[in-house]
Amino acid sequence: MTPSKILPANEAVLHRRFPDALMKIVESGDEMPLNFTYDDSGNTPTLLMVHGEFTFCPYGDKNPQRLIERWASNLKLVPESLYSLSGIGDGSHARYLLENSGTGINLMVVEKDPSLLRETLARFDLSDLLANDRFLIGTGEPNEQFFTPIQGAALTGVAEVNSLTFAPLQMCDETYYDRVRNELARQYLVIRPLMEVNVRTAINLQENTLRNLPHMFGAPDISELAGKFEDVPFILIGAGPSLDESIDFLKDMQDKAIIVASNSPYRKLINNGIRPHLVVTADPMKPTLAGFQNVKLDHVPLACPFSAYPEIVERFSGRIVSWCTFNPIVKALCEQRNQPEGTPIMEQGTVSGCVLDISRVLGCKKVMFIGQDMCVRDDGRYYTDDSFYADAGKHYASTDKGQRLPGNTQEKVLVEPRLFVYLKTFEQFISKKHESVEYRNLARTGARIEGAPYITYEEAVKWVGECTDSKEFDRFLGELLENQEKNTDFKSLFDPIKKYANDILETSLEGAIEIEMLPEKFKDVNYSDNKKLKNQLQRGAVVNKLVDSNQTLWQVLLEGRTKRELVIYQRLLREIVFKNKTWESVQKNKEYFWALSEGCHWLINTLDDLIYNTTE
Repeated sequence: MTPSKILPANEAVLHRRFPDALMKIVESGDEMPLNFTYDDSGNTPTLLMVHGEFTFCPYGDKNPQRLIERWASNLKLVPESLYSLSGIGDGSHARYLLENSGTGINLMVVEKDPSLLRETLARFDLSDLLANDRFLIGTGEPNEQFFTPIQGAALTGVAEVNSLTFAPLQMCDETYYDRVRNELARQYLVIRPLMEVNVRTAINLQENTLRNLPHMFGAPDISELAGKFEDVPFILIGAGPSLDESIDFLKDMQDKAIIVASNSPYRKLINNGIRPHLVVTADPMKPTLAGFQNVKLDHVPLACPFSAYPEIVERFSGRIVSWCTFNPIVKALCEQRNQPEGTPIMEQGTVSGCVLDISRVLGCKKVMFIGQDMCVRDDGRYYTDDSFYADAGKHYASTDKGQRLPGNTQEKVLVEPRLFVYLKTFEQFISKKHESVEYRNLARTGARIEGAPYITYEEAVKWVGECTDSKEFDRFLGELLENQEKNTDFKSLFDPIKKYANDILETSLEGAIEIEMLPEKFKDVNYSDNKKLKNQLQRGAVVNKLVDSNQTLWQVLLEGRTKRELVIYQRLLREIVFKNKTWESVQKNKEYFWALSEGCHWLINTLDDLIYNTTE
């Protein structure tokens, strides 16, 4: 059976919700599952497991449904939890559990063998299961995309992560399923707080973008520097304690390498007579501003996304290089002007990750880390003293939490959970780079970063060499900044966005108010016999048609207050339980309409305040 035989309905849902799983299925080619086969001789295909000399059905030969029911009845499920389930089988046990759990659980089926998943989807229409928001799937060896689907689960308020075992499928490779289960739990601990922050800061991201547009929309994109500095070494500056002992070395490197710092060590560098060629900020919140207060800007250019904290952007106005990692407002404006929306840069919790990705864009073949300790010293210090973290007394961390990992010059160093995530981010990035890129690490007291071996200062001088001059970077960037576009007419660019939000607001608000006024006597009325109820159910289709009319503008609306309101809406749905399904549907519509109208109202008012009433 070839991938082209996969049921189109299944394939369509996989393409939309689980593209990584679909890719692995396609890549499996015509290979048959290693430990499985299908008996297609009957009316319904039967899955068979091959174990040594024996072949048997994992669901039993006599009554598969009864076996599944007995298995499910013995499970003690915690409401509002995410469960990983070992093996897809033919999908029947997963479908039964999701349909009959009655506890609002989220289910992630993990199938080791993509070819088995392919064969299952070629025989059974599981499109409704795959489309269920509470159903997730991953297959093959875990990679960074494997756990992407759990981000949606994190948004809907999952209380905890647990695992379920369907013994016949688990026994195929218990080590694999145990490893995935443990990694799933770890990933969830990382992803959930990040997703919660994403929801909380959605409003800030949009407000910041709107405030920053006059300073950034015409600024050069980081892509205009792409591949132009292959022969110039790149030095990434972090704010770890080891930066203190690297100052003299950096002074010697100013004309031999491109020095790029995150906002955290900026003050340390300037106060020690070191002018970085570029400073990078990404955080949308006000505390980031502290890194640029009480210190000269010294004509250093700034690289940042459109959502950076506006007061920082304003201070660097005219000296800004932009990037655009998933910013719906910028995308919408650029589409109207038929121009590219900008280059995405890796944003994964640490600004140093952005700096690292900028080295990729520039094409630098030698990348050196300074002050990138990724660990807590024995005295608790994990930031340089001359940083805004020190101002607030936050450059010390508890030495009670974390794990001991190999150090650069010490056998073990303490890596607390947040720094561990950053460490793995760096290692994953390095592992993907072409062999022609060399990485080195000067953090003597730091954690070992795989792929970036530690070197001494003497070795670093030789490694950097004498044949390059970083002044070419300053010259090239200076010319780009001089020729940037100015005075964009934002009002006309935002007219379609405002109209889109107004149309959805009017329709959804009217529907929400009408449903609020319906008397409870309609609870027991069949919608087909009642014009008011029928109209309300139809209004939902009208609203969705408006929402779907422009996916670009929908993302603009969603990535503001609407995101928070829809998360609230999803949680409210669990509390809506009525005997009459028609009444329940009407109430679901009401909460949906309120969520949309709140989001639209906020966006329209924000546009009025920041665009229509402020621009000339």
